[in-house]
Amino acid sequence: MEFSLPFRYEHEKKIFVHIHPSIRFILPFILVLPFLVINNTYLIISVILITLIINFATHNKISRILKKIKNIIPFMILITIFIPFYVGNTILFQLRIGIVLHVYNEGLNLALLLFLRMFGAIFIFMSFFSYLTYSEFIEALTKLRVIPSVFIGSLVIMLHYIPILANSNKKILEAQELRGKKITTYREKFKTHAYIMGKSIVKNLERSEKLYECLKMRGFTGKMTFTTKKIKVIDVSILILFFSMMIYLIFFIDLKSVYQGVFALFLL
Repeated sequence: MEFSLPFRYEHEKKIFVHIHPSIRFILPFILVLPFLVINNTYLIISVILITLIINFATHNKISRILKKIKNIIPFMILITIFIPFYVGNTILFQLRIGIVLHVYNEGLNLALLLFLRMFGAIFIFMSFFSYLTYSEFIEALTKLRVIPSVFIGSLVIMLHYIPILANSNKKILEAQELRGKKITTYREKFKTHAYIMGKSIVKNLERSEKLYECLKMRGFTGKMTFTTKKIKVIDVSILILFFSMMIYLIFFIDLKSVYQGVFALFLL
């Protein structure tokens, strides 16, 4: 599968297209930041479910989003898999694999919480960024002053070359396999990737310098300018709606009781 950034194409029409790009950029932060601060598994699950409903309602392709996330899941598992073995005091059960490993209840809960936080945050950002085009994403960064305007030009070039670099590496590996090269061990695979990445980075650094010089000759100063778009009443209303929804979920609903009630209905 070709590597690509999580943004929509210019010709793709989605319901959220009519909302101001800055508002579309802010929405995932409203959903994600509370569950990164509050230790509540039920809140994370609720926000993920809300995002799924929004994706279904707006005909956003969830399969495309999950395909982009699947390569990150092994890293998330690697980060959390060892936590149950050394965090906590209450032994849940033991694993005997030549040595005795204790699995702690507190560690297991923490590992689950961290995994859900990482998966939830990535899934939500990928979902909402898929409503933005590449140019709208840059426009939102510029208008909201998320990063200094001087670095916007560098970011544009960097994002442009991420898929180029990834797809170039993939083609080189495929060409090596067609020529009969067999990679049997993880060490060989790592060395091959490192060699290809090294050559590709050097090559693309030279290419990016040429691109930057070409942009400078055409009057590029490092600052991005966009046509002014007014924030409408509907944009502000959606922002308030999402903000109110999160406040309601955090302070006014006992999510644990709700989920326990739902599970009890299914078990009857």
